[in-house]
Amino acid sequence: MADVAQLAGVSLSTVDRVLNERGSVSDRKRRKVLEAARELGLRRVLPSPVHGLLRFDLLMVDSPTDHFQRLTEAFSRQADLLRSRLVLQRQLWAEAHPEQLLELIRNPRTPRQGLIVVGQDTPTIREALAAQLALGVPVILLTSSLSDLPGATYVGIDNQRAGRSAGRLLSQWLRGEAGRVLLITNSLLYHAHQQRVGGFLDVLRERAPQLEVIGPVECQDDNVRTAAVLRAALQEGSLLGLYTTGSGSTGVCQALLEQSVRPVWIGHEATEQHHRLLRDGLLSLVIDQDPAGQAEAAVQHLLYANGDLDTPPQVQAQLRLVIDETLPE
Repeated sequence: MADVAQLAGVSLSTVDRVLNERGSVSDRKRRKVLEAARELGLRRVLPSPVHGLLRFDLLMVDSPTDHFQRLTEAFSRQADLLRSRLVLQRQLWAEAHPEQLLELIRNPRTPRQGLIVVGQDTPTIREALAAQLALGVPVILLTSSLSDLPGATYVGIDNQRAGRSAGRLLSQWLRGEAGRVLLITNSLLYHAHQQRVGGFLDVLRERAPQLEVIGPVECQDDNVRTAAVLRAALQEGSLLGLYTTGSGSTGVCQALLEQSVRPVWIGHEATEQHHRLLRDGLLSLVIDQDPAGQAEAAVQHLLYANGDLDTPPQVQAQLRLVIDETLPE
């Protein structure tokens, strides 16, 4: 222990208190002792360099959609699993009032050691998050990245690849047929939906130029609006395909069942509703973005940023393609 004390520049009693986790030691000295112990290869299990609970703010859009419900459940599991190390403070903002998100970013209720954000890709949001990064707060962009925010960590699937996958598979299903395809999205204020739409359109231009794409039409994940848009498109003529980059599947079902039509339909999220629709043959393919993996990766990245993990996290959210044949029994 004397070597550790000498390298860290502290007393033997300080080393004893840190390694045996008794008494109070400043965070600065605690980190110095643990860094010295690691450098010297001390043969023992070292305590966490973090003293006390870490507080992470989780700022999520107030949405009833399945994806955000699954995310909420996944973060609850992470908070329970790691309750001896962190407090996860979930706060919601209304999509129609982005100023609420700005307020939550700029004015935390309590001091925080990390920030997980689902946000729209706007200059004001980027500016507010850049200010947090400048203060030393690690920032995780969850589900949807931002177009220009150096220093932040994105946790989620590759949404460009998701959109390209949808385009590739739709073009293969249609096998050179000419006709109309409807593209419905949530909101193009989200970078994730920009990327899905862009990837989808790029592939159709490359592989299926004979298809006429209607949209993207923003429906804000609203079932009534989605049904109305789909009904209007069907009144103008038949549809060969449909790609929904967000939610609104109940509205899609209503419109399709009313007219007994079955276009190739590609959607997102492996939910119970979508499992039923896949089995019934109404939905052709689902692209899942692994909310459980996103929650775990987000928390692990913040633990690492705070020195609570020695190595960068290896867990990543997995992009999964789901069809009726791959569903659980």
